[in-house]
Amino acid sequence: MAKVHQERPWITWAVLTSVILAAFAALILIPVWLKPPLSKADLKAVPAGEQRVTLQQAQGQLQNSIRTTLLQGLAGVVVLAGAVATWRQLRITREGHITDRLTHAIDQLGADDEKLDVRIGGIYALERLAKDSASDRLAIAEILAAFMRIHAPWPAGHRSHPDQHPTPNVDETMLWLTDRAPDVRTALLVLGRYPRRDSEQHLALRRVDLRRTNFYHGTLINVDLADSNLSACWAADVHWESCRFRNTDLRKTVLSRAQLNRSNFAGAHLQEANLQEASLEDASLRGANLRTADLRGSKLTRTDLRGVDLTGAHLDGAQLTDVKTDPATTWPVGFTP
Repeated sequence: MAKVHQERPWITWAVLTSVILAAFAALILIPVWLKPPLSKADLKAVPAGEQRVTLQQAQGQLQNSIRTTLLQGLAGVVVLAGAVATWRQLRITREGHITDRLTHAIDQLGADDEKLDVRIGGIYALERLAKDSASDRLAIAEILAAFMRIHAPWPAGHRSHPDQHPTPNVDETMLWLTDRAPDVRTALLVLGRYPRRDSEQHLALRRVDLRRTNFYHGTLINVDLADSNLSACWAADVHWESCRFRNTDLRKTVLSRAQLNRSNFAGAHLQEANLQEASLEDASLRGANLRTADLRGSKLTRTDLRGVDLTGAHLDGAQLTDVKTDPATTWPVGFTP
């Protein structure tokens, strides 16, 4: 391998020398080929010697004009090659800077618990980097999701006890996420501003503890929040389309006017949730618990309600067009769908 690396500069110099020699040869031979010197036969019809000299000089000037044109073209090629080389070097330099910034931001995420401001700074640095480098956006989103799973874990108790949730009661006295884990809250805000499409792979935020979070007007597209705890959250007017909330704790969560179309709430805990005027078109609520939930004015067109417990739920004005039900679907007393 060492021998190969030693020979490469010689190969480069040999190619460069060949190109230079070929260019000089072209400057000499092409003008002569295009405008060859006047032969004796060409000059035979010219009687005076002075006229012959004039004609020969004119022929030489034509050759020089061709050489000048070739030199200008060669200079243009050199300038273009230099511009391409400069652009490539700038691109390599930019990629190096982006790599350095990404490495530094990840180092900030790994700061000690006492250095909360450093971790938050690293999160915002990653967001800025995602704006500057489109090719790194997905990786940055995965990094932030992993950060949240590590710093806000939630045990999925339903796996060992399918009918029992890890927390039987909603703790409404705990601090808001902004106060108890501001770095996790910042990562969630950044992910909410991250542009995603339904066609992209689901972003994994499974088994996270986001209790008592104020999402304001946040956006989560194509995010997997299965087995997580979002109880007592404030998420009015949010845009959470095509998300997964399987077996997620959403008890007493405010989701009024939320856009939840095509989302999966199978087995979710939505007791006492506020879903007034929420849009749940083409969503799956199969096996979910919506006891005493407020669904007034909600859009449930083509929603899967098989096995859903709606005991005590408020359904005044709810749109139930083409919903899917089965004998296990439990309606409020006196309600006829």
